[in-house]
Amino acid sequence: MLIIIVVGLGSAANIQRKIMPTFEFEIIWISVPYPGAAPEEVERGIVEKIEEAINDIEGIDRIEADALESVARIMIEPVDGVDISKLYNDVQNRIDGITTFPANAEEPIITQPEVMFPVLNIQISGNLDLRSMKALAQEMRRDLLTYPEVSAADIIGDRAYEISVEISEPLLREYHLTLQDVARTIAASSLDLPAGSLRTRNGEIMLRTVGQAYQQQAFEQLVLRTWPDGTRLLLGDIATVRDDFVEERGFSEFDGRPSLGLQINSMGEQDIIETAAIVKDYLAQKRAELPDGVNLEVWGDFTYYLDERLDTMVRNLAIGALLVFITLALFLEIKLAFWVMLGIPVCFLGAMAAINTPYIHASLNMVSIFGFILVLGIVVDDAIIIGESAYSETEAHGHSLDSVIRGAYRVATPATFGVLTTIVAFAPTLFVQGMFAPMPAAAGWVVILCLTFSLVESKWILPSHLAHSKPTRNRLLLQVDRVQEEVNRRLRHFIDNRYRQLLLTFIANRYLSLAAFLALLILCVGLVSGGLVRVIVSPHQPGEFLSAELRMSEGSPEERTAEATRRIVEGMRTIDREHQRQTGSSESFIAHIAAHVYDRINGRIDVELTKQDKREISNAEIQRLWREQVGHIHGADVLGFKTSDGPEFGPNVAFDLEHNDFETLRAAAAELEEHLRHYDGLSDIRNGASDSRDEYHFELLPEGEALGLTRLDLGTQVRNAFYGAEAQRIQRGFDEVKVMVRYPQRDRESVESLDNMYIRTPDGDSVPLDTVARVEVKPGLLKSTRIDFQRAAEVTAVADIEVVEPSRVIGDLENNFLPQLREKYPGLHWNKAGLAEEERLLMTSLFIGFGLSLFGIYALLAIPTRSYLQPLIIMGVIPFGIIGAVVGHWVLDYALGMMSFIGIVALSGVVVNDSLILVDYINRAVAEGVALGEAIVEAACKRFRAIMLTSLTTFLGLAPMLMERSAQAQAMIPMAISLAFGIVFATVITLVLVPSLYLILDDLGRWWRGERVVRPAAETY
Repeated sequence: MLIIIVVGLGSAANIQRKIMPTFEFEIIWISVPYPGAAPEEVERGIVEKIEEAINDIEGIDRIEADALESVARIMIEPVDGVDISKLYNDVQNRIDGITTFPANAEEPIITQPEVMFPVLNIQISGNLDLRSMKALAQEMRRDLLTYPEVSAADIIGDRAYEISVEISEPLLREYHLTLQDVARTIAASSLDLPAGSLRTRNGEIMLRTVGQAYQQQAFEQLVLRTWPDGTRLLLGDIATVRDDFVEERGFSEFDGRPSLGLQINSMGEQDIIETAAIVKDYLAQKRAELPDGVNLEVWGDFTYYLDERLDTMVRNLAIGALLVFITLALFLEIKLAFWVMLGIPVCFLGAMAAINTPYIHASLNMVSIFGFILVLGIVVDDAIIIGESAYSETEAHGHSLDSVIRGAYRVATPATFGVLTTIVAFAPTLFVQGMFAPMPAAAGWVVILCLTFSLVESKWILPSHLAHSKPTRNRLLLQVDRVQEEVNRRLRHFIDNRYRQLLLTFIANRYLSLAAFLALLILCVGLVSGGLVRVIVSPHQPGEFLSAELRMSEGSPEERTAEATRRIVEGMRTIDREHQRQTGSSESFIAHIAAHVYDRINGRIDVELTKQDKREISNAEIQRLWREQVGHIHGADVLGFKTSDGPEFGPNVAFDLEHNDFETLRAAAAELEEHLRHYDGLSDIRNGASDSRDEYHFELLPEGEALGLTRLDLGTQVRNAFYGAEAQRIQRGFDEVKVMVRYPQRDRESVESLDNMYIRTPDGDSVPLDTVARVEVKPGLLKSTRIDFQRAAEVTAVADIEVVEPSRVIGDLENNFLPQLREKYPGLHWNKAGLAEEERLLMTSLFIGFGLSLFGIYALLAIPTRSYLQPLIIMGVIPFGIIGAVVGHWVLDYALGMMSFIGIVALSGVVVNDSLILVDYINRAVAEGVALGEAIVEAACKRFRAIMLTSLTTFLGLAPMLMERSAQAQAMIPMAISLAFGIVFATVITLVLVPSLYLILDDLGRWWRGERVVRPAAETY
């Protein structure tokens, strides 16, 4: 015992602490930049070639590819069990072998994404311009990454540096230049070139040509042309050189002030509390170095929420343990209660030691701590059974070593198999599939390990303590024992005068009793199918963060995006002011607001709210009011609001539509999108096939061909004028800076610029664009999606779970609308996607695990009962335990969710323990020659206290969680409801229905053998 305690304490001091378990996403991510290319060009030039290269690689389950403007993104999902490292190498080798990528495409970037957990955010603001702010952010990032505790620090809201060389069309024609000529001259003149070495007697001398330009002035001095008379044309003579940021202006604000952010994340085995402490110490030193007026603020500090959640769980654990001890002390001798309770820390520390081993290597997080709360009342069950049996034996024959051994031995077998059935019931939590898998596994490991150590503690350690425990002489303890004696006297009176008579009535009317409980089971099914108990599979985790996502129509001015973003921010501030006015409070529910615009048409707003215990308004209400206040934004393709606390699992209603013909796909997706708008409670409806914009297509005329022009010449010159010709990339500090040569910005902002554009022929002549090319306006895609080599479109929506159940929407679509859509568009295929698909994987794996666990429980029960039929009696309590779980959700107004179903699966192993003890006692009595009816009644009466205690301690261990109202515990409460209410209801079943089932089994045996079945009155027993 001491070894377990010492090792467990050491492990507890070093275990990793996180908010949630580590979510592992085994995917391979491929990104191929293709600057300036339209989505259809990206699809043909990049995506289809990669698909062709990897289509026969073994181990690939799904390929999803998005062709966007200027970039291709491909996600590869492996088959379960495939070696992801080998698959990564296979994919990389195939892509490296592609030699036909477009000339302007950049090198493919192939990665295996690592899951990162947010730690905290730092905002830089004050009397600094954007360049100085970015320099400070980069300096801080470099400093922070030198600490081993900090593995990821990303700058949020900044823009990339770019050197833009802008030359107008008239100047180009005046000097007989093209933009490509200028780009080539820059590349040839601005460089450092090693020239080998010169070996002399005095040593080796390195030879280098040095002339790389890094700043605006250096580029302006580059020579474009030199005439025979020595006259030189410098780049700065005809070009405007801008050493600045990329042209997308954007903005980044924090609480209304210009700002840049640093997001600190943890990865792998890092402890976020240690990471946060290092960052905060660094900030304290950095603030002292900065001039007045420069601010460094910390927000979104997730260590606060981790500490709060861990404190919440530990507090509930302590209260539950206290309630369990009080309960044991009321029914058992105080010393016996103490020794039983001592098993809890022993089992917990043993589990803590095992969890921190390389074989499991879990963390201390909200879910794993809930596992300790969950097992609190269960882990003492076998100790209660062993201790209560030893206590009963010493009551009858006096305290001695032999009495303790006889009492422990009598129930050792059923107690052991009771623990084993519980372990088997929790085993499916370790094999759940999908992104949710780490959540049940985190709790499952804790429960299984605690129960494993409870076998050691209850069979070896507890009997030793009981055998060497001396009779109580302390006055205070004697007073407690007198209370316990009075409680037991009243309990025995209840058993002998109330329960016995009730049990006799039930077993005399056993078929009516069974029918009544079956009717309850049918009513329970009705509660779910009728919608009185809702089913929402995905865990809902309220918190202190809200976010809004904005995407304007393609081509929208950046100023319009900024205006819309500020409108969303002002919407949040408006409802805050209105709430203060209505409540008469001066306290704002807004802690911080961060907003930034990026990629011209995208905006994001993150809001940190004040702590929930300091405000009366809920997150859901704030989110609803925010959406209503902002209303419709003209020109917005996407406007979504969501809670962004904890892992983001995506839209809860999502379908992938697939068809070979894109126009058919677009029409089908549009119909599905329109149909989704008829459901109440759905918002943020998105159609991946609806995004389009006008494109200008250039076709080379015969007149152009006669001048020697090719499509490559035409396309390259138009591209260079408007997108830019990339002259070179230079490394300046930690920044990679592009040098782009293009038209001035004013000439790239209107269609009229095309009318004034000239094309250079191979002979060096300049001809107007419209004389050699035809320009047509055609619709083009903003995004092209392919799933498993076929064109696809994802249609998604976010369901407000307070209004509608996502599963009912999905079920209605699958049963009614989507089959009709497939009939209307032959060849159309659809699949659930996103969160809906993950929920399907979860429920499928749970049902399979539940079936396997039932078989395992049956096999284990068959060993001590030595029967193939009696395990069915014992397991008969399982469906009735589910009644308690469903009723508990109904009474407490909680929806059945992922954690509820996991609790129900686990309940199947917990509820059979008491039935096993009862059936084992009956079998022993019958084997000793006692009549069956008498054996059943006596077994139920004598095991009443042990059965009641095991159930009561399990319920009370979970009771603090049931009464918890903090946001931090809401995701875990449904599992506690399933177990707590299920065990209470199953206890009633065990005490009144299991005896009846035992006799019904005997009746069936008599009927099978042709004997007369007797149905005696209650007084017969």
